[in-house]
Amino acid sequence: MHAQNTRTAPRTGTMSIAALAALGLCSITTGQLVEPADAPAPPTTMVSAEVAVPEEVDAWSNGIWTAAMAGDSELIDTYLDRIPESTSELRSQRLREAVDAYRAHLKAADIDRGSDRSEALARMQEHLQDEKIVEALTAAVELQTLSDDWDSVLGEEDMTALLERARVDSESSVEAGDLLLAQDLLYRLRTLHEDTGQNALYEEYDSALDDVNRRISLLAQYAQRTLHELRREEMQRLAPEDEFPEFNDAFANEWKERLRNINDRMLKRALLMASRDHIAGGGWKPLLEGGIEALRIFVTTTALKENFEGLANSEAVDRFDAFLEIHERRIEDMPGDALNGETCRRLVDEILLANNRTVQIDPTVIIREFGDGAMYRLEKEYQDEYSQVIWPEELRRFQQQVDGDFVGVGILIRHDDRRRVMIVNPLEGSPAARSGIKAGDIIVAVEGKDTMGWSLNQAVDEITGPADQEVLLRIEREGVEEPFDVAVMRDQIKMRSVNGWWKRELSDSGEPDWDWFIDETDGIGYIRLTSFNEDSFQDFLSALQEMHEEQPLNGLILDLRFNPGGLLRSAVEFTNLFIESGTIVSGEDRNRNQVWELKAEPGRAACMGLPTVILVNRGSASASEIVAGALKAHGAAVVLGERSFGKGSVQTVHDLSSPFSQAAVKLTTQYYVLPPMPGETSGRLVHKKPGADDWGVNPHLSIDMAPEQILEATELRRKADFIEEWIAKDEREQRPEVLPLITEGKDPQLEMGLLLLRARALKNAPRTDLLVESSD
Repeated sequence: MHAQNTRTAPRTGTMSIAALAALGLCSITTGQLVEPADAPAPPTTMVSAEVAVPEEVDAWSNGIWTAAMAGDSELIDTYLDRIPESTSELRSQRLREAVDAYRAHLKAADIDRGSDRSEALARMQEHLQDEKIVEALTAAVELQTLSDDWDSVLGEEDMTALLERARVDSESSVEAGDLLLAQDLLYRLRTLHEDTGQNALYEEYDSALDDVNRRISLLAQYAQRTLHELRREEMQRLAPEDEFPEFNDAFANEWKERLRNINDRMLKRALLMASRDHIAGGGWKPLLEGGIEALRIFVTTTALKENFEGLANSEAVDRFDAFLEIHERRIEDMPGDALNGETCRRLVDEILLANNRTVQIDPTVIIREFGDGAMYRLEKEYQDEYSQVIWPEELRRFQQQVDGDFVGVGILIRHDDRRRVMIVNPLEGSPAARSGIKAGDIIVAVEGKDTMGWSLNQAVDEITGPADQEVLLRIEREGVEEPFDVAVMRDQIKMRSVNGWWKRELSDSGEPDWDWFIDETDGIGYIRLTSFNEDSFQDFLSALQEMHEEQPLNGLILDLRFNPGGLLRSAVEFTNLFIESGTIVSGEDRNRNQVWELKAEPGRAACMGLPTVILVNRGSASASEIVAGALKAHGAAVVLGERSFGKGSVQTVHDLSSPFSQAAVKLTTQYYVLPPMPGETSGRLVHKKPGADDWGVNPHLSIDMAPEQILEATELRRKADFIEEWIAKDEREQRPEVLPLITEGKDPQLEMGLLLLRARALKNAPRTDLLVESSD
């Protein structure tokens, strides 16, 4: 058990690639998986007329690895049925037992799946009878997910009755202004029709949900009191026994903060750059249409009259909306090449004038909503959710994210139900964690200033500051009678991205001490990479060094699941560790012209030839897809899991600043292209384009996980990695073990990856069996 393992790996400093190669971590000159041409043919066992499985262990290990590289699941199963005897009989037997366990886990999951399906059907029928339509739809989604044929489920009698009732209720809730109920219903209706043969209905519900979501977003920004009341009504439906807090009037004018220093000049410049430089080459039309559409949604969201009196005047609203509709149709009818910067300038000026003559909304609101709507149209038409106007009040935080320059106390914050500043959790090893700050604490004052009425941005601005300076937080904690002060020293916050298999402990400075081996007997390491930041690559090299100093490394699992990406440079460095030459990634413009190419640098492939399994899923994006896709293309790793997210675009940031205000626009201008697979002539676009049926990185071996499996595995990992460092060691709650992820089949992707590496390592078994206990 890891919790009882007292052996610790030596702690070392930064490790260079050359040093890794010199230590013999792995070869930097070989990596072929085939036998030498002059080697004698190994004996084989005939499984069928078509497939011959070698009896000699080296050939068997090479063969199953080659089958994995080819994505041949049936051949892998055949090999696993014929595990040969290695120089270590116990190790061969151990592998057979692991295979039997994996298959038993799959069988148990199938049995559970059938039982879960029956339970979901019963719940759906019960909720439908009780007219709890949202709950019935939730059960229906679970029922469909557990079924093999999603379309046939939609045709079942109880399901069709539920769908019709939900459709009627969603329409009536929109008419009644109950947007949160409409959102709940439409989201589930859309989910039920996604990836089925009923695409027209999916698009209908998707469009209706999009409209409702945008109106709810407007309430969150401009009419928080109204949204608060909608939430009260929702809680009355879901949990009538729970007390719901009163609205905090201190936040009534929070919306004005997001409008500071906005002017029409930055809007016009942002749209000019987007019309000229955006990867889709759509020009002015989608931008102008999107801006007008956003204003029409704004002006017809009647609840916004909470802060905009002009929207209470139905005649003025109708006049302004009619004006917008006329221009919307005019832009729609005009050819794209007839639109230009002058068209944009005149349209914005005329809209501002018409607004002044009708609803009289603050002009900065009109400017911001038009700009956000223009960028949102790029997302709808081209699936580009990354282009955006970075308005003045957002710019500083955006620059911090880009630079990775986080100086503060290391806490995540949000508003609680009473709109107080609540700590979600202190970051591990941060100044806040070392000072005893806990999840759920309420910050009632900063440096003696009452936080009542603060926005989250204001709280961030007050708490952060220069490094090596203290900030005084007054904390209110459940179970403690009086608020108390905590002085926290600001520091550079390190965002750790390289994680191992079992976290032994934290040092006094908050550094984690990892056990990197998921299988010490076979020498298989495990690294979970959560992002690609400035420190990721060097931290990865240090982890490899620690593993090598502990024992030989025979295989590595690189877990990139739910890794959203990060720095391109870091992704290239990681990839170069495993390949000696060739293209890693290139960039193309809208015309598919290559504008740049990044290749592997010779002498840096310290891990070339190291058997590696990369785990990916739908949460693996951007830099994760570059690493997984490039190593797959070069045959340097087996990629296992689910198809990745499909974020393969490059954004550039353009300055919009003027002497009186600062802003920027971020635009998608290029696409990443992965190197071609063997036999292909052109590279692969990662990005998911509109209408595409192929995107991202397709794994060699597809292994799906059910939603409940993902939740259970993720929660187990979170609890196992969480050390309450502010509590004395002997008073902490015991953390759960991570072994059930593989021993109980909670993570079939990880379990299969480990099986493949154990099979690959079988030929490396020493003659003195490590499984035999010493007799002294």
